Amino acid sequence: MSTPDNDVIASPVASPIDTTIPPPPSYSPRSSYSGPSGSGGVYINAETGFPGGYFLIKNVGANKVLDVARGEHDDGTDVILWTEKESSLVEVMRDPEADNQLFFMDYNGHLCSKVAGLPIDIDDGRLVVRRHRPVTYPFPNHYAHPLPRFSYDRGSGLLRIAFACDPSYPAPSAYPSQAWKERDYILSAVPLKRDKSFAEASLDFLTTAASRIALNPFGSPNAATSAAHVERGDYDLRDDETLEEERPEHADDDSPSRRREVRMLNLPLGWMEKERGSTATVTRRKWEIVPILHNRHVTRPI
Repeated sequence: MSTPDNDVIASPVASPIDTTIPPPPSYSPRSSYSGPSGSGGVYINAETGFPGGYFLIKNVGANKVLDVARGEHDDGTDVILWTEKESSLVEVMRDPEADNQLFFMDYNGHLCSKVAGLPIDIDDGRLVVRRHRPVTYPFPNHYAHPLPRFSYDRGSGLLRIAFACDPSYPAPSAYPSQAWKERDYILSAVPLKRDKSFAEASLDFLTTAASRIALNPFGSPNAATSAAHVERGDYDLRDDETLEEERPEHADDDSPSRRREVRMLNLPLGWMEKERGSTATVTRRKWEIVPILHNRHVTRPI
């Protein structure tokens, strides 16, 4: 039996997403850009806070820039922090080998890598390069989901991330939690301590051994003592087991390594009014956007 031309055969679709992501930014200069005054002659998109064209994204605390690791194009390639490779801020004078440190906003409002030509996604708190993927059900899920939107607040120096769905991608539920909408998602550098010298490591070992003997002089197992010891914080978690927002204020960032990790922090709304972090903690969360120009005009962070 034939189907009339004006009949539509319904196809299965996912449930509508309760979105908090704004629509793609307009590109009308009148409605979307603040003028060049005060921005070094660069037009700034008023909705995203990013300039037109290419730009560097520099972390204030680490004094390093976002960098697509090894300049690779593969899906899931990490975006890290690395020492700035090229000092020129004029596009035609830059070394193409430094293109993995340049980013741009596409017409859909997604933050993209120049070297990969692909948007940036969040994967378990990490920044990664993401190729477009087919929709899989139930949608959204960890594999297929709307890409996040990044925005820059010039006043606070924060890089914020907005999601269209719960970024933990829970299993479908008749009563999904809305708690994720009450969170502030921002980017932060992760400090890295330098490796201890042999003498420093030996001293730490002897100090720890002396502490254990003092707590349990007869050497018998004592679970209660061990638990109390850990609770007091006498044993340190490894760096990769500690979230940036849970690190002590004096956390060192003195490694000579040119690489630092960058992570998305999941903070409660209003955290800026309540938190009194150290200067190091604050600067690890602050960023500068440095436009790349087409000519030799003076440029500076916006």
